[in-house]
Amino acid sequence: MVKRKFSVGKCIGLLVGLLLVAALILAGIAYRLATQDRIQEQYTLKNADEGITLTAVKGSFFGRNFEISEDQVNTFINKRFCNKQRGDNSGVDHVMIYFHEDQPCEVYGHAFHKGFAFAFRCKATFDVNPADYGVSVRLYDAYMGELAIPEQMLDLMLQRILEGSEHVHYSGSRSANVLFTAEYTIEIPHTDGLTIGVKEAYSKDGALVCRTNSLTGEALRTAKEYLQSKEGWDSVTDAVDDVKDRIKDKIHNWLSDEDE
Repeated sequence: MVKRKFSVGKCIGLLVGLLLVAALILAGIAYRLATQDRIQEQYTLKNADEGITLTAVKGSFFGRNFEISEDQVNTFINKRFCNKQRGDNSGVDHVMIYFHEDQPCEVYGHAFHKGFAFAFRCKATFDVNPADYGVSVRLYDAYMGELAIPEQMLDLMLQRILEGSEHVHYSGSRSANVLFTAEYTIEIPHTDGLTIGVKEAYSKDGALVCRTNSLTGEALRTAKEYLQSKEGWDSVTDAVDDVKDRIKDKIHNWLSDEDE
């Protein structure tokens, strides 16, 4: 029997080939796991409730705590922050947040990047900056489909997905951290508008407890801005002139009656 001899080059080539096959197999498994979507029920908004603005207005008259439901929060988030595919085929089109008392929030969603669609889920904690109504959300324990995402990869994904987003931004100061502003502005002509912003928030089972700026103070500020504007001053002047004319007419009529 003739013994075959293998050169070092052939051994290395064989090893590289085996590693390449193993990498391809692992990549196929990872892709299969990442593209599975078993959480459509969790990230789909079923009970739309657009009453968050009215609830916030009622609760913010004196800057006191008020409670908003999961449905109200998720309706607001999906309407304001989620979007259809942008020009680069990237973005987030569905998000649902589930609140728990003394526990992290659960986040479920659906996103796409350059035409590649995937479901995701993770846990989240949040902090509110009362100075500018900014909310900082820390994401962790993340999955793309059924594939666990290392924090470094999640960090990179957030940068890519949120790139160019108008409302939600990636924060480079902390890993896997996103920022957005929790405020709503009611437009009023000739003023900066009346802004309601979250200054404090904490979660309980099925709801979010918030405190906003005082709407009474905002209303006074807005009224002052309007009166200081040319249009506001003209309106006040017209109203005063109208009252003066009415008084003159009353006096004239009274004197006419006296002469008779």
